[in-house]
Amino acid sequence: MSKFDDIKMPDNIDEVTKNAIRRGKTKKHRHRRMNKVASILAIGWVGIFVGFPVIVKALPNIESLITSFIESALPQSHVNKLKDESNANNIVVKDENAIITLEKSVLDSQIFVASMTIESDFLKQYDENDLRYNLYANTHISIGDKDNLVGGGPDIIKKIDENKATLVVSAYVGDTETDNNIDVYINLENLEIKSNEWKNEDRKELKGDWKFYINVEKENTIEKIDVKDSVNIEDNVMTFESLEITPLATYIKLTYDETLDNKWHFGRYKIVDNNGKEYRYSQIDGHTYEGKWNIKLAIYDDLSNIESLSITPYTEDTFIESKIHNQDTIKMVTTMEQNSEIEDKIFSRDVEERDLDVDTKPAHKYEGEKISYHLEIDKERKFYTIDELIGKEIQTSKQSSVTIKDIKVDNKNTVVTLKINGDYAILNQIVLFDEDMRDTYSGIYVTHKGKWPSNTHWNNAKDEYYSSGLATFIIDKIDVNKKYKLAVPLQKEINLNKNYTMNVKIK
Repeated sequence: MSKFDDIKMPDNIDEVTKNAIRRGKTKKHRHRRMNKVASILAIGWVGIFVGFPVIVKALPNIESLITSFIESALPQSHVNKLKDESNANNIVVKDENAIITLEKSVLDSQIFVASMTIESDFLKQYDENDLRYNLYANTHISIGDKDNLVGGGPDIIKKIDENKATLVVSAYVGDTETDNNIDVYINLENLEIKSNEWKNEDRKELKGDWKFYINVEKENTIEKIDVKDSVNIEDNVMTFESLEITPLATYIKLTYDETLDNKWHFGRYKIVDNNGKEYRYSQIDGHTYEGKWNIKLAIYDDLSNIESLSITPYTEDTFIESKIHNQDTIKMVTTMEQNSEIEDKIFSRDVEERDLDVDTKPAHKYEGEKISYHLEIDKERKFYTIDELIGKEIQTSKQSSVTIKDIKVDNKNTVVTLKINGDYAILNQIVLFDEDMRDTYSGIYVTHKGKWPSNTHWNNAKDEYYSSGLATFIIDKIDVNKKYKLAVPLQKEINLNKNYTMNVKIK
């Protein structure tokens, strides 16, 4: 039993959070039994379609849509490799219900990624704009032999036409003894359309047994550095073990004593280069072995011109929390001009009927409490047309910001796409305010009478591609003739303990 199993769940946390912790515990036990792959945390990217000869022959006009989507969703290093024709598979498996095509795949020492397309009338039942439902694909991925399970779904897939969708399956494969050419087995077991609403069991399923076998040539490691830089944290040792650079990513391996306090299991890391630039990362593995936690982080930025990196762990929450009307909320920052005079303001309103529509907007739990926003806002109160908002940058901390990449309004919803700049990891809510400060939101980060936030995971964001730095939020339809401000969470400046900093010299 590891320290992870001893983590206590507070009674007042929501069921989504409890279930996430339970799934984490279950995954760690299940994967410890898998040969030399000791605890796999599968990378659950939203479905991507790359290198699309099969589907494009049948639907030529969709090529530009797919290309745009993959470039927005995947790290550029992955896009480049999956576009390479040398990585093409073009294997088709079909039955009376679906045609599944494994298009391309790529593997390095740590990650396997494959792009797939799905064609089935089952997809006609799914409406991308209906926030009450999501589309999933359940997969199993094995490396080396069929019994060596290393990852799988449920993965969210992207519908691109009435009966067509795209999907990326991926898995962390590190710590396995692999040759240059690796056997990979992919089993797509079913497609699901499931309700997002609390306690709603509405579910449609298409079962199948779509199995693929491929032999993949592994990408060569560009450089691997044994770092072995250790620090002492609360009388326990954390070590920066190694840094590995491949064509897909830069991987950082950390270890620390299993006896280190549980709070560090849920901590974060500040990664900074010699020029002071901070980097986003994805944690792709976390498991215990011989009394130590083994952590693997992936950075997808190009580090070819970087001389050194430092990494500092911390446990402090980066949200700025405040209490309004006996409710916990978070501080947000709005669009404004550079060098604007900033005010710290609170805006409140009564709960309205629109807040009660679906459980992804769970204001019905608040029994008439106010809905409030704590904002950093310019004293001038400058608002913008939709066209003026596109391209605006919101400074979320000294070293991070968000750029409004696009805003589209259709007959039902508003789709807002944001680009994350720097190490900004708390983009779980957006709010558009009109000139009367009337809000259109992706979720309400409030609690009832000070209890644990019940909707932090339900933010109406159907597409979040943290590895590429993009997030797409779907909110209610807005009036295109009005002017607006966009607000996102403000990130707290963390006071790092320099005694916890570990370093690596790359050049």
